[in-house]
Amino acid sequence: MKSFLFSIAFFTICFSLFSQEASVDNRQMFEQSIADGVISMILPASVSADEVAKYAKYYTPYFTTSFDADAHKVTFTMVNNDADSRRVIMRFLGASKIQTVKVEGESFLVHELYETFLN
Repeated sequence: MKSFLFSIAFFTICFSLFSQEASVDNRQMFEQSIADGVISMILPASVSADEVAKYAKYYTPYFTTSFDADAHKVTFTMVNNDADSRRVIMRFLGASKIQTVKVEGESFLVHELYETFLN
C-alpha cells in the first residue's frame, strides 16, 4: 500500500514539474482576438523561438504563427477562423508541453480553454 501511495505522489510531483503554463493578461481582449482570428498568448520562458517554429510548421493549413522572443508572445493568425481550426491550437500547445493557460489569473486546462473560449 505504501508503494502505491508513493507511486501516486511521485507521478503527481513529476507531472507538476514538467507541465508548463501559458498566459493571457486580458480576458476581454483575448475574446476579441478570437473573434478577429488573430489570437495571442504569452508562452513560458522555457519555450524557445526554434521550438515555436518547429511545431508551427505542421499546422500551416490552420494558422500561421509569429513569435516575439523578447516578450515570449506567440500570435496565431487563423487561415479559417472557425472552431475546428482553432481546435488545432490545442495540438500546438500540447507539442510545446503546455498543460494549462492562465486567463486573468484563472487557470484552464488546454481542453477547458477550447471549450470556454475557442469553441
